[in-house]
Amino acid sequence: MKRLTLLALALAAGAVTAAPKADLAKGKEIATNICAACHAADGNSGIAMYPKLSAQNAHYLFVQTKAIKEGKRTTGASAAMAPMVAALSDQDMRDVAAFYAKQTPKQGEANPKDNPELGAKIFRGGLADKKIPACMACHGPNGAGMPGGGTDITAYPRLGGQHKDYIITQMQAYKSGQRTNTIMADIAGRMSDEELNAVANFIQGLH
Repeated sequence: MKRLTLLALALAAGAVTAAPKADLAKGKEIATNICAACHAADGNSGIAMYPKLSAQNAHYLFVQTKAIKEGKRTTGASAAMAPMVAALSDQDMRDVAAFYAKQTPKQGEANPKDNPELGAKIFRGGLADKKIPACMACHGPNGAGMPGGGTDITAYPRLGGQHKDYIITQMQAYKSGQRTNTIMADIAGRMSDEELNAVANFIQGLH
């Protein structure tokens, strides 16, 4: 009897914590009416200050959108985005995140004048002398990102094809402490402007 009771409690707890299934049709509607002006209807933003969202990890998108709505993330264009998402429920945010996660990303292009060789070296192998790990160790060899895998880490976001300027802005935010992430703040703090520009440029063309 005791074992059955414990099992029932465990199942009940799972039912409470499990996220509701996303509604992709509703997500598409939200993306079209609210998000498309900055991020494009399919998530392939053509404006460098607004990140590309196509094929991004859905849970990561949900967590970041919720942080902006709650005023916990205020860097970059977050202030402009906050009123846009203010009326969205958690389920709305899950729906639109799931929709964007299903979209096909368009390939970006690296600038051959922005030292893509150094960028490739940093992304694929890191810089041992500065104790900077390879970006691909967390974000994948083609920048597709990795799920958190049930750990305290929500997810390693997709980077491949992302706008160079957006990546630089976010890395500078980590470096200054405006965005809080112990791992990224440490890495950003060890990188020079030249190294950051090179790896961001390489990532922009990664696919």
